[in-house]
Amino acid sequence: MKIFTKSALILLAASSMATTAFAAQGDGTYGSISRSESQINALTSQIEHLGQSVDTSADVNAALSPTAKAAALNAKVSDLRLQLSALQAQRSE
Repeated sequence: MKIFTKSALILLAASSMATTAFAAQGDGTYGSISRSESQINALTSQIEHLGQSVDTSADVNAALSPTAKAAALNAKVSDLRLQLSALQAQRSE
């Protein structure tokens, strides 16, 4: 019975650690926020390389949830992509 109890406790501890390891901070939106922030940085450097100043501010202070923050950052990424496309079109003319 001692071996069974120890085995059960070890299995319980291992499953608890595995669950914790796979749970991402902020669940699925954490990856989206992180991706959006890195895209904003990449787009900003591309736009600045073309000689334009960039407003990288996104209204995330009002975001009460990670989902709202991710949506605000994704909107900023879209704006920066449009700005970069417009600059590239001007350069090619």
